[in-house]
Amino acid sequence: MGLSGFKFFAGESKMSQEVGSLISTFMSDMSDGTLEPGYLSTLSTIITDISGTQDMFSTLVGDLSGNTVTSTFTSTLIADLSGAPIKVPLSINDLLNSYEVTVVKEAADRSAVAAFTAPSVEGLKPALYKWAAAGFPGGYAISTLSLAPPSLCTDGVNRTLTYYFEYLLGKPIATWLQELDDITDGMIFSFSHDGFSKITLHVTRTSV
Repeated sequence: MGLSGFKFFAGESKMSQEVGSLISTFMSDMSDGTLEPGYLSTLSTIITDISGTQDMFSTLVGDLSGNTVTSTFTSTLIADLSGAPIKVPLSINDLLNSYEVTVVKEAADRSAVAAFTAPSVEGLKPALYKWAAAGFPGGYAISTLSLAPPSLCTDGVNRTLTYYFEYLLGKPIATWLQELDDITDGMIFSFSHDGFSKITLHVTRTSV
């Protein structure tokens, strides 16, 4: 199959002519079975400029089948035409920007966790009064925290909700609950979560 086998989409004549010229250069320069490093850059340009024209990609593979090319070029061509996005290197600026965003998020989340877990009798009283007014139901939800873990924490670790909570808290959840038990009497505190972004503190009466 020669270059006549290429089919271009209607309304893209200008783009098709440019791509056709590039492909002609490929076909001519590859006839001796060699590949210069610059071809990979040209291939990336073709894929970027005609994204979405998968039929053209399929035809290109077919038209190259009769030519002798290096194995490196062949494997790269097939991989790039498979629909996978072209890999873009991570720059130091991208890394710093992403890291700084996570630093800011963790600082805000840590403050929220500190306010949520502060073992203060005065802080607990408003919610406990509501619990008393409701007749002391068991497992009464007295406080809720919304917390969404980042994809990566600033130390490079991926954490689930509970581990992220403890990471920000700086101690195990059991220790926090024990601290609440230590400043109260006749009640016990428990903890629940939805596995994604919601943490709830519960209280249950232990004596009449």
